[in-house]
Amino acid sequence: MPKNRATLRLLLSVLLLSNVVLLTLLVRADTSSGGEVPIGKATPRDASVNLPALEGGAILPADEWPDACAFVDEAEIKAILPGAEDIEQESRPVNVLSIKEFAADSSWKKSVRSESGQCLYSMRLPGETYSATQFWFRIEAVADPGLIARYADRAAPGSNTNQGAQGADHCVITGNHEGDWSCRKGPVLFTVGGQSTVTFQGAPAPAPFVWRDEVLPEFVRTVAAKIE
Repeated sequence: MPKNRATLRLLLSVLLLSNVVLLTLLVRADTSSGGEVPIGKATPRDASVNLPALEGGAILPADEWPDACAFVDEAEIKAILPGAEDIEQESRPVNVLSIKEFAADSSWKKSVRSESGQCLYSMRLPGETYSATQFWFRIEAVADPGLIARYADRAAPGSNTNQGAQGADHCVITGNHEGDWSCRKGPVLFTVGGQSTVTFQGAPAPAPFVWRDEVLPEFVRTVAAKIE
């Protein structure tokens, strides 16, 4: 009997040690995966969003804007953020400054509403236990390109980017810390932003500046490719 008890204790000790080792490996894998999340490259699909020709100061009313979710699809997100899972999108209404009123008198602005002027994408990246990563795209104005250029200078001030326009006509970074990209391309003024909890490959720690300087430019390229 004593011999059997000793054998049983030995087996239990081995099993316990095995479980501890396995748990340690799993924890290490979970905590290290965040540092291995790569950033891909924009791969825009060969398709443009349907926009009318706007010349001579013409303005497209906000209630006639295209659906913001038409500018970026799931495959394009995965090209930029490989390994993204549980991708969901949601059209959201936005209240925007009226470029029509700006054209008439830039000192007075009126809010108008677009029912699908913004698209919010949520997803889960490797290392996240839930969909903590978000990217959003918002249309700010659609009008004659010349008017858009003048309007952008007043409605979307910011700092010029070190990365250039990334396929747009001009971009600035707004905000003092994390920063969003506000860009214009032809007849469209738009903004992209977002956030993530992961540490991207090559970065020492989770940093909003990596998202701003490395991730968002790829989304700008994707959106700009849809605008002719």
